Parts: sequence; C-alpha cells; structure tokens
Amino acid sequence: MLNKLLENYKKLSFEKEEELINVLFVMFYGGEKQLISRLNELKEESNTDEEIFEILKIETNFNFWLKVSEILQFNNISDLIESTNKLQFNSELASLITDHEGLTKMFAIQKSFAEYVFATSFDINLEGKTREESKILLKRIAYVTKETIAAEFKCNKRTLKKWLKIYFGDRFVRKDRKITMEEYIEIFEAFFLSDDEKLNLNNDLSKYLKRLQEGINFNKSDLALLCDSDLKTQRENLKKIAYFSYLDKFPYSICKNLASQMGHELEF
Repeated sequence: MLNKLLENYKKLSFEKEEELINVLFVMFYGGEKQLISRLNELKEESNTDEEIFEILKIETNFNFWLKVSEILQFNNISDLIESTNKLQFNSELASLITDHEGLTKMFAIQKSFAEYVFATSFDINLEGKTREESKILLKRIAYVTKETIAAEFKCNKRTLKKWLKIYFGDRFVRKDRKITMEEYIEIFEAFFLSDDEKLNLNNDLSKYLKRLQEGINFNKSDLALLCDSDLKTQRENLKKIAYFSYLDKFPYSICKNLASQMGHELEF
C-alpha cells in the first residue's frame, strides 16, 4: 500500500504534499492532540521549527519510505524484516532507517491513511461507494486476506484456519471476515513470536532474521530434529496436547511451546 501511495504522492502539488504530510503525522502519533503534545515536548526542548520537522521525519522514517519505494517491494512483515536487513549493506539507505519501531507502526495506520488519500487526492469517496466497490478499492491496501497470510507462512488456508482457531477462537471464523492491518500485526506476532515477546525491529532484527532463515513453519519431523529426538518419543511426550494431533504444521510460536514440552529450548 505504501508503495502505491508514495508513487502517487510524488505527482502531487506542493500544497497537497504538505496536507498529506500533516495527515500522516496526525495518524502516526494517534491524533491531533497526541501530535500537538509531541510538538510541545519538542518546543520545550528549544528546538526550532525546522529541527522539529526533522525529528518528526526521523520518528516516522519519512525519508526511508520515500527512498525505499524506488527500489524495494514488500507486502508483509516478513518482507519488511528481510528488506530492512538488505538495506544494512547499503550505507545510504541504511542511514535512512531512523526508527525501526516506527516501521511497524506504519502498518497500523494504512487503512485510515488510504481512505484519506482516496477521498482528498483522487476524489474517491468510499462512503459513496457500494460495499463491493469499496472492497475492490481497498483490497490489498487497507485489509489483509487469509490467503495472503497463509502465503506468508507458507501453509495452505486450511492449516492457517487451524492456527487462528487455536489462538483466537471463533474471532476469524466467518468466511467473509476482513482482517485489518492492526489484526494482521496481532496475528503475525501470535505466530512468529514466543509468548513473552513483542514485535520490536529496533532491538530484535537479527533474531527475527535467524528465525526466518530457520523456516516460517515446522512439521513434526522438523520438531523431532530440533529436539534431537524421534517421532515415537515425540508422540509419547505430546499426545496429551490436543492441538499436537490436530496439526500437521506449526508456526514458530507453537513449535517453541511443543519443544519446551519435550524439554528442549529452541535457540532461535
């Protein structure tokens, strides 16, 4: 979504650019009051207007998004992690990554920002569209589908539904259930992180890269190998865990929990 918006952003008038930048900052900081509060904090530190603007750009990775849109394409958090690592080898681009935590925050505001851009920059008012027309316009921009999440975790939709059931009960059961960006991040964290972790690209990028290198999902043979065990022993130790028999593939989080039940701690 950001790639598409930035492409159009470069074609806008100076006045429209200023408006979009202002709206982006408002949404990023959680509202006008929050942005004003942040501005007041920066003013109290005796920063000039120019310095304050530069600080806001740093916290939102503004220059990074503009530059990276020219050379990279990413559609999910896994791509973002791997793309961020690739940029470390380019000194110019690496210097533009000013706040890793702010990168993931951008995902959470995509729906609201997309709707605003549609309405103000391209004269598309979603409120005046039918449900089907709005769905087409927002597809792959404001929402994530179960198919795209399944593709990211290299599993089929049936397996994904089982994972969702384990973590979220009936929350995502409905066939036409839309998944917002905020919910997508929540789902990604549930599958990709251990119970005591929170997604933090600023501190844990190298750990996430190692985790991606080990694999985005695991089967029972993988689990046995990771635990220096065998399938028979594994079945004996885990047969009382309901979802062990229910699943053929596991995301990292479940694999880690099962390994722990086997008396083994994963090293990634």
